[in-house]
Amino acid sequence: MRETFGLLYIKSPLLRRIMAHTVAIPAGLKYAERTLAFVFAPHATPADNMVEGGGWSGLRPSHFYATSTDIVAIEHDLDRIEQRYGEITMPTGILFGASDRVLGIHIHGQPMAEKIRDLDFECVEGLGHMPQFIEPERVTAFIRRIAERAFAG
Repeated sequence: MRETFGLLYIKSPLLRRIMAHTVAIPAGLKYAERTLAFVFAPHATPADNMVEGGGWSGLRPSHFYATSTDIVAIEHDLDRIEQRYGEITMPTGILFGASDRVLGIHIHGQPMAEKIRDLDFECVEGLGHMPQFIEPERVTAFIRRIAERAFAG
C-alpha cells in the first residue's frame, strides 16, 4: 500500500489530522490536474467533473483524513476480507475497465471470478477506472442486470 498510495499512507491519526487540515488540500489543488488525468486515463477528465462530478467534494480535510485512514486500514484488513469472498451468496457483479491504471485487472479484476460464486464479471476494453463518468449508460445497464438477478423470484 505504501508504494501505491504513498502520500496517503499516514499511520499516525494525529499526523493524518494535521496533514488533512494544513497541506493536503493545497497539495491536492496543485496536483489535481495530474491526479485526475491518471484516474480518468485513458480518457480525458470530463470538463464538468469538479462541479457536476463532485470533484470539489474530494478536496476537503475530512475526505483526505477518511481516505488516508482507509489506506492504512486496508493493509491490516484486506486479507481477512478476501478470505470471506467465498461466503458471498447474493448476485454480485464487477464491471472492470481493461485500461484501468489505478487497479490492475490481473490482481483486482479477473481473479475475483474464482473467489466469488456466480460473479458477473464484465471487462470492457478501452475503459479505465471511472466508467460511471465515461460510459454511464453501460454502468446503469450493468447495475440493472445485477439488480434483476438480486430481486428475481
